[in-house]
Amino acid sequence: MRRFGMAPDADLQHLEVLDKANAILTALEHGERSANEVSEQINEPISTTYRLIRTLLSLDWISHGSARGLYRVGLQAMAAGSAFVDTLDVRELLSPLLLHIRDETLLTSYLCLPSGTHGVCIERHAGHGVRLLALTVGGSMPMSSGSGPAAMLAAMPPQDADEIMDKLGIRGVQRTALRQRLDGYHERGYIVSDGDATRGVASFGAPIFDHEGRVAGSVSAGGLRDSVIGNASLADLIIETSRYGSELLGWKGTDAQAH
Repeated sequence: MRRFGMAPDADLQHLEVLDKANAILTALEHGERSANEVSEQINEPISTTYRLIRTLLSLDWISHGSARGLYRVGLQAMAAGSAFVDTLDVRELLSPLLLHIRDETLLTSYLCLPSGTHGVCIERHAGHGVRLLALTVGGSMPMSSGSGPAAMLAAMPPQDADEIMDKLGIRGVQRTALRQRLDGYHERGYIVSDGDATRGVASFGAPIFDHEGRVAGSVSAGGLRDSVIGNASLADLIIETSRYGSELLGWKGTDAQAH
């Protein structure tokens, strides 16, 4: 007969094993590692690490790497990650965040996704006062314009951003000016649009990253220029929303790791 007092201890042991297994998978997220490297990263004895690695290998959660003694994330883990992404409804997940921005600031909030050289608006919550018609649900804007589309461009790898600018025909002085505007993201954590999309209207935007650190979209808010430019609380809210939105999509890194 099982003694009732043993169950909590057994459950705790199981949770500890799962926690250690998760630590190994996390260690392998950014590339192949040896058992010694994994052991150091998760702060576990090498014997414990080898035992966990053998178990995860047998379950196909990790696999052998490109060289002897290296390990990487396995097919089962990647399949689980893909299944998670497939079940995500980005609009449903992030719409409450846009409503919060609108209610806190009374400005119009936007959610855009990348589509080729443009940002496509998939969700919009109108603010009070001026009607902003430059970007409506289903509409698109070049990634060189606005704050939301430009935020996606700013957060992309340089070679991808260059390719998009080439396709948009942005060269010479125009390209230099755009790069200077995009550099603002790396300095502040958000992009400023000041009349480049609609005269007298300004907005702040920041990118959203997915579980692999790729640019998945952007969140932005805009209105009359006087309500936006110099609004530090709005800037903080946009940065906070972009980070939380990224976390909802499985992102766990930093801006420097994202691409």
